[in-house]
Amino acid sequence: MKKLFLLSLIIIAISFTSCKKCDPTNSYDGIIIVDAIVRVIGSETGENYITSPSDYEKEIEVSFDGGFNYNPVDFLQYSVFSLTTTASCSSGYDRNVLMNESDSTLNYTVTITECPTCKNITTINNWVLTTTIPSYYEEPTFNVKNR
Repeated sequence: MKKLFLLSLIIIAISFTSCKKCDPTNSYDGIIIVDAIVRVIGSETGENYITSPSDYEKEIEVSFDGGFNYNPVDFLQYSVFSLTTTASCSSGYDRNVLMNESDSTLNYTVTITECPTCKNITTINNWVLTTTIPSYYEEPTFNVKNR
């Protein structure tokens, strides 16, 4: 019984003193359509806010079935955003497009959680799909944050 008690104390002590784990998961917030996968043929980097096919010279496609089938984006129903980021190869991305109706502003923020398990650097374009943005909204602001 005494050994079981000591073993329990050791397990409790280890659980309270263990290192904080890094969780490089991806998440989505705001008006982003979560189940959409955006693909750009001949992708470019940068900050992009696309509301019509004439806004971008490359073909933009979307899949709603996990990437099995892609179709051109219907800009009567959707808008597309991208924000290029650079981080370690073990990183999580919280993508958030906020639409402020009171002042007709848009903001696309990508918050990066980098884990120290990988030192190689990778570039991600962070393409996301939203519902159509009304034309009276201002051009969006773009922000990258690190946790």
